[in-house]
Amino acid sequence: MSQTLPRTVIDVITTRRSIPQFRSDPIPSDTIARLLEVAVWVPNHRLTEPWQFFVLGEKSKRRFGEIRRDFRASMLPNPQAAGVQPALQKVVDDTVRTPAIVIFTSQGHDDPELREENYWSTFGAAYAFMLAAWSEGIGTYFRTSAFRDYPPLREFLHLPPDTRVIGVLYVGYPAVVPQRPRTSAAEKTVWMD
Repeated sequence: MSQTLPRTVIDVITTRRSIPQFRSDPIPSDTIARLLEVAVWVPNHRLTEPWQFFVLGEKSKRRFGEIRRDFRASMLPNPQAAGVQPALQKVVDDTVRTPAIVIFTSQGHDDPELREENYWSTFGAAYAFMLAAWSEGIGTYFRTSAFRDYPPLREFLHLPPDTRVIGVLYVGYPAVVPQRPRTSAAEKTVWMD
């Protein structure tokens, strides 16, 4: 698949999409490292730099996939029902096949306002990574859910109690780029004198 890369910041922002399917091509570690260097330049109040990034290798992707599978099973009324096991195994297989996975975490803070700002800054870092990746033709899919608080995930990452998982970023070259419209800003804007 040939893709025309965006040329301006505005192009990158307006053409970036969440990519649900990736090609199998690997993403080199040095590319991930470079994109993470971009991520740390987002605004963050009082320069707390609250983020920590977990880049999963092949063994850790498999373990992460198993944790995802177990979380998904814990949400089902009957995880042993006929047909469920193949779907749960697909969670593991899809995780392992993802070219790169980066987990974004943020330090908390005793001050509730600063804690909230730390969380938003870390999401900003994830978004900066997504935009930088897209400018190079690399797609991303950012996921959050109650999974971020799942004890086995927190244990896997060795997270202290005051650290929050902000989200999981799946990274790869797009197999498909969805085209979804957005509501015009004009419909969501109130101009005030």
